[in-house]
Amino acid sequence: MIHKKDELVLPGDILCTYEEYIPSNWTYVEDGYIKASIGGNVIIDDEEKTISITTVNPPEYLKEDDIVIGHITEVKANKALVTIKTIKNKKRELVTGYKGFIHISKSSNNFVSSMHNLFKIGDIVEARVMNIYGPEYIDLSTLELNTGVIKAMCVECRKFMHFKENKLVCECGKTDSRKISINYGGI
Repeated sequence: MIHKKDELVLPGDILCTYEEYIPSNWTYVEDGYIKASIGGNVIIDDEEKTISITTVNPPEYLKEDDIVIGHITEVKANKALVTIKTIKNKKRELVTGYKGFIHISKSSNNFVSSMHNLFKIGDIVEARVMNIYGPEYIDLSTLELNTGVIKAMCVECRKFMHFKENKLVCECGKTDSRKISINYGGI
């Protein structure tokens, strides 16, 4: 054991060997050692044989049922790919970069023939996290009224569009439709 309970550590500090404890929150294993992934105090649970770090105001981890904000990076016929930027109503950044997708079956309560009718590259969306399979494979949903596009970009001039009279209108004259959130324009 290199560091003791409640001792202050910095990211990358070796806490103990992998054989002594099981890594838990804010720790990782490298070269047979458990190391701190964040600055904070060491927490040791001798009953569960775990070691972790506690800190004030840590970065956010993504969890199921979180509402996230991201932007559309690619649209295919049956899914839209999203780069997730933040968890709604959280002040801290995410601990890592997450990428997710909205499958056509979880995009709208109405019939959808193609995701190209609901999302365009560059649109900013709110979506609910349904499943987390890995940092680059997050299953998202926009079925709820408060999820969907919250800022849409014009496909002609790439300026953000305004929502007027149930349609999206750009200053260049282009009109379009999307899966609009009731929070449209709320960023």
